Amino acid sequence: MTKRKLLLVVSVVVAIAAAGITTAVLSVGDDGSATKPCDIPNSVQEQPASAKTAPGGGGIEVEETGSSTSGLVSVGAVVRNTSGSIAYRTKAALKLVVSIQGLPPGPAQGPLINIEIPVMLPGQLVGVGRPLVNVGVTDKVISAGIDLQTTTWLPNGALGGFTAVTDSYEGTSRVNVSTPADAVRYTERSANCRALSSRRTAVVFRDATGKIVGGDLVPPDGKGNPAGIPQQPPSSPSCSPGERSTWIVPLQNIPQNADDKRTELYSYCDLNIPPSDVNNVL
Repeated sequence: MTKRKLLLVVSVVVAIAAAGITTAVLSVGDDGSATKPCDIPNSVQEQPASAKTAPGGGGIEVEETGSSTSGLVSVGAVVRNTSGSIAYRTKAALKLVVSIQGLPPGPAQGPLINIEIPVMLPGQLVGVGRPLVNVGVTDKVISAGIDLQTTTWLPNGALGGFTAVTDSYEGTSRVNVSTPADAVRYTERSANCRALSSRRTAVVFRDATGKIVGGDLVPPDGKGNPAGIPQQPPSSPSCSPGERSTWIVPLQNIPQNADDKRTELYSYCDLNIPPSDVNNVL
C-alpha cells in the first residue's frame, strides 16, 4: 500500500469515528484472503428524542393493543415506525389502569414495565408484550396500553446492511402445571453479515378474531423458565446469521382464548448489549 493510500484509509476511519459509529472489522476467508467487510456498526451514539416525532415526519405509532386476565394481566401491543428514519433503542412503558374492588381508578393507577425495542427500520412493525400484575376477582382492568417515550433517530442506511430478523411461528406445546411451562416454537432468520446481540423475543397472542389478548418478552432458547417438554436446542445463538429453530417459554401460561396459529414473534436484535439492559425484567 502506498503512503497516499494509507493516509486515505486513515482519514476515512477517523471520519467514521467522529460520526459516532464503530465499524466491524474486515473478515478473512478460509484461504486467508480478505473478504467483504461487514458494514453493520458495533455501536452508535445515542441521542434520545421523542419517539413520536421523527426529524423528517412520522414517528413511532401504536397500531394495536389488547389484554386478558388469568391471574396476571397479559398485555400485548404492536407498534409501527411510520417515518423514513431508523428508530434505535426505542423506550416505552406498558401500563394498566385498574379498578380495585370496584373503586374508581386513579389517573395513573397500575404498574409500569419499561421495555426497549433495539431497532425499528422505516415502516417496520414490532410486537411488545408482558404480563403485569395479579388482578383479584373483584378488580377490573379499565385499560391497558403502551406509553412511547424516547428513541434515537438515525438516517436510513446509518446501520449499513442491517436487516430486520424475521420469525415464523411453528407450534405451541401447552402443559397444564402450576409453574408456567407452555412453549412456543418458531423459526428465526437473519440475513445480517454478523452476529447481533439478542435482547429477548417478544410474543403477541391473538384470539380467533385476530384481537390481541396478551403478550410477553422473554429469552429465546427456553431460558428463564423450564420448558414443559424436552426441546431440541437451536443450531446457533439467537440473532446469528442464518436460520435456526428455537423456542420461548412465556412467564405465565398462554391466555386461554389465544388462537395458537395467530401467534406472532419478534426477535429483539441489537448492535450490542447495553450496560443496563432494561429488557432484563425477569
